[in-house]
Amino acid sequence: MVLLSVPCIGGPDRTAGTPALNVTVQGSICNGNLGSTFSMNKKQTLREELVSRRKKLSSQELEDSADSIKSIWNKTKNNFVQKNVGFYWPASGEISPVPIIKELLIGGSKCYLPVISEDKKNRNLTFRQFTSTEDARKNIFNILEPIKGTEIDIKNLDVIFIPCVGLDSQGYRIGMGMGFYDTTLKKIGIDTRLIALAHDFQKISSCFPESHDIPVHNAITPSGYLDYYSKNSE
Repeated sequence: MVLLSVPCIGGPDRTAGTPALNVTVQGSICNGNLGSTFSMNKKQTLREELVSRRKKLSSQELEDSADSIKSIWNKTKNNFVQKNVGFYWPASGEISPVPIIKELLIGGSKCYLPVISEDKKNRNLTFRQFTSTEDARKNIFNILEPIKGTEIDIKNLDVIFIPCVGLDSQGYRIGMGMGFYDTTLKKIGIDTRLIALAHDFQKISSCFPESHDIPVHNAITPSGYLDYYSKNSE
């Protein structure tokens, strides 16, 4: 039995069309110098501001935004193989992929949630098949994970929906700063497509990417679909 409900943790976004936060950095940004330190401090400041704003979203706003991205996904989904799909369970005002996942499950796709290791030093996520909230529990971060279910090699996921705190014009993202996705996404397959889901106010001018950061191929916000993969291939 598939049991899914749209979680309203914080709330979606009525800021479609809101101008992106503009960030201007002066000076050189190189590893180990003052510019690098400045960019890291600015990145953390942005993270805190955007997370705070995200947490203030109402349940109705979150529900509306989840419906909006599902509508946009339905118009673009034929661009993607959807046999095996990774996703995340939303928390702290993250935009919810659950309506999309519910439809994918009904359509026969296999969907997988990330599971963190019991070893706190291990930043590698494993993806375990999700079928029902009845067969899941909350982890140490209060985020739902499957208790059981087949694990899949990340290389075999066709699409991975990824949360973000901030998203820039090159497809780089700011996460929560713990490094789980940075570590894990290094192992994706050549055909795996990364799709960030974000509120419109999370679009910013720069995420201050570092050498280990991996850009997403696409993004969906309540106001539209972004194709970084095609742009970067030009």
